[in-house]
Amino acid sequence: MKVLFFDVGYTLVNEEAVWEARCREQAQTAEAKKLGLSATDIYHEIEIASVSRKPQFRTLIDKYNFKEVAPYRTELEKLYDEAPAVIETLSQKYELGIIANQLDGLKERLQSFKLLKYFKYIISSWDLKIMKPDIRIFEFALDETNYIPQEACMIGDRLDNDILPAKALGMKTVWIKQGFGALQKPLSKSEEPDYTINNLTELLTIF
Repeated sequence: MKVLFFDVGYTLVNEEAVWEARCREQAQTAEAKKLGLSATDIYHEIEIASVSRKPQFRTLIDKYNFKEVAPYRTELEKLYDEAPAVIETLSQKYELGIIANQLDGLKERLQSFKLLKYFKYIISSWDLKIMKPDIRIFEFALDETNYIPQEACMIGDRLDNDILPAKALGMKTVWIKQGFGALQKPLSKSEEPDYTINNLTELLTIF
């Protein structure tokens, strides 16, 4: 193994406060109030979308045809406590990269978390205009490294976005059961990860 790729949301970064706030804000819109949707209802809709392998918030917006959309507030993101130590340790043995569906400003946010220096490759959907699970974003990442798939591993929280496409290319995969993705279950062999963990610290028992 030469390079380890990480997702960001619910992998390195705890987004729970983001999603709780976003659901509250969406529930406060006139449209949601008219439909009688509470923040809990909206949160549950996102859970259902995740289990169903659908885009989380966009599925909700499309279902109810919302015109007013609550923003994703990056300032509420919180790095998992163990992330700095785990990333620093792994960087001493492997090259590290990011493959993530992210808004603009990913490098700046990684810098604010004091993690940017550990990542040689930053592959963001915003920059490529390609979103996971599109396999092309993984192919681009591999091309950037000049490594073959068997020398790379994808670590992420979603079976559909992270495990399935990476495994299809021949990469090793680690499913970290955090956030909405933890509600998913493999639907076929193609979604079964090589390793399943519950937190970042467990990566140190694998690598």
